[in-house]
Amino acid sequence: MVAIFVLALFLFILLVDLIVLRIQGKSHPAFEPALSQYDYPVYDGNVIPIPSNLFFSKGHTWLKKNKDGLIEIGIDPFGTTALGTLLIQKCVKSGKELKRGEVILEGSYGNKTVKFLSPINGSVKSINADVIGKKISNPYKAWGVRLISKDSLENGNLYFGGTEALNWMKKEFIKLKGFIDDHSLKVELVGETMYDGGLLSNNTSVLLVDQSVNDFEKEFLSL
Repeated sequence: MVAIFVLALFLFILLVDLIVLRIQGKSHPAFEPALSQYDYPVYDGNVIPIPSNLFFSKGHTWLKKNKDGLIEIGIDPFGTTALGTLLIQKCVKSGKELKRGEVILEGSYGNKTVKFLSPINGSVKSINADVIGKKISNPYKAWGVRLISKDSLENGNLYFGGTEALNWMKKEFIKLKGFIDDHSLKVELVGETMYDGGLLSNNTSVLLVDQSVNDFEKEFLSL
């Protein structure tokens, strides 16, 4: 009898927890889809690694603290592939006192330019000139900026990693497909092959209507 009461109490608590999470627009971790600790399969069939020593921001930049205390910042795999292969155009200048939310990197998908915001406050110590004017094939080797900052990367409200980053990345790609559907030209005007059987194309930017980039920045690159 006691066991039945304990079980009923447990189920009641779980039900209340699920209701609260549903109201908040969240899902219970127990019901999240299982993902590898390091890899997440993207729609084009490739696998994106999520290094355990990196943090990620909601603006699709990654952060890594080096042994010398400097923080490297680059663009994550979503940002480098979302609307095609990303080409880096500009980096913030070395020596600048950068505030969180200011533009740190600019890139382009085809003829559409996007701005990535700094996920952290700090003083820019160096930039990676090797990435300027080039397309990003390996986002984790192509860091863009190194800076010194007093901000903590352990702030869970601003930065995340591990399984949390994997689950977030998955949801972003799912949301991206809906965004592309809503902002694309009609299929008959661009050809069904651009959808590649429902997979995300590496030339997605050519499908988008005017003002789509502004909406993309608000939806995916805001902090």
